[in-house]
Amino acid sequence: MKIGYIYNLNAYPPKGGNHVHVLELIQGFLKVGHQVAVVDDPTITKLGVTNFSGSDDQSIQAFMDEIEVLYVRIDARFISQWPLLEACINLAGGKPVVWEINAPANETLAFSWLGGKLPNQKESLLRRSKRYLHALRKLYGIKREERYRHHLAQSVNASICVSTALRRYAINELGIENSIVLPNGGPLIPAEDIERRKANRSSQAFTVFYSGSAIYPWQGLDMLAEVIHLAGVHAPDIKFVLAVNQDTEFLPKGNNVEIRKGLDREGIIEAICSSDVCVALHPDYPWSRYGFHNSPMKLFEYMACMTPVITSNRAQMAELITHGVNGLLCSDSAAEILSQLIELRDDPDLSEKLGRSGWELIQNERSWSENVMRTVGIFENELS
Repeated sequence: MKIGYIYNLNAYPPKGGNHVHVLELIQGFLKVGHQVAVVDDPTITKLGVTNFSGSDDQSIQAFMDEIEVLYVRIDARFISQWPLLEACINLAGGKPVVWEINAPANETLAFSWLGGKLPNQKESLLRRSKRYLHALRKLYGIKREERYRHHLAQSVNASICVSTALRRYAINELGIENSIVLPNGGPLIPAEDIERRKANRSSQAFTVFYSGSAIYPWQGLDMLAEVIHLAGVHAPDIKFVLAVNQDTEFLPKGNNVEIRKGLDREGIIEAICSSDVCVALHPDYPWSRYGFHNSPMKLFEYMACMTPVITSNRAQMAELITHGVNGLLCSDSAAEILSQLIELRDDPDLSEKLGRSGWELIQNERSWSENVMRTVGIFENELS
């Protein structure tokens, strides 16, 4: 099969979850014998992908002539500002068009509702007003973008949604009835490889690992900062390692904190394997009728490394994790999160059981390899 995949970014080397998602799918498509063509991403050609320019009509026509199915990444970025997508859809003819839906347009309001709130500090009226005005300025553009998405979605055969919330969005907002849920995946890492990495750890301190951005407010760094502050008082032996891409005022500081900036993916995997527990804390989205809609890639990578996870008891996290079986679910209370960390510190048997169960979930059901096969199955179904 000849798959055309457009995603409006340079995927290699991966710098974030969106890059990893694209890269894992492309590598998977190629591994099982399919051909892949992309537009405006010369970084990916080293994998054996054909790249077309999207700068002129002739190149876009050549791209569409080359492929059998068009696969499109839809995220929080406005597709109304991405003319390539409509051009490709107009040239699709009878070829299936499948959307990979990662976010509604209103995800941009996360910065208005959650951004700029410093941990352990009361928010000033001025800062709160700025966030309110930020949201008001964006509302019209979001409504216009959603109307545009609904218009283009009339030509879409199926959608693959990374969460249950986004399936509701695809059906109710975009009108794509043929929509399925397919969360992010994790890498297949053999148990012996994990044990080898664990043996390389340099510190014997009980280590809590966080991976994410220091600028995106849905990453829960403000909640973790409160946990770190409490741990400094009540559990000073617990060490927190934060892997981030940038240094900001929001990064917590203290004797129990180590910041690691700019780790590549291999470094992230190594750090997860060398930790005792990993956290994936995510706030709700009260401004959205769909609530928290993301599929946290870090959660899958944590479990793939056989490291136990503590994650927020909402949305996809609560769908994937059974409390006390393959992880721990927590509220937004810093005291409760710290209590769970202490529980895992003091009960190595529980920690090992949770880590093993999470790893088995990735091995059996939630790997990128499984995602690739299910995605290809949807393509084949639409082609038939």
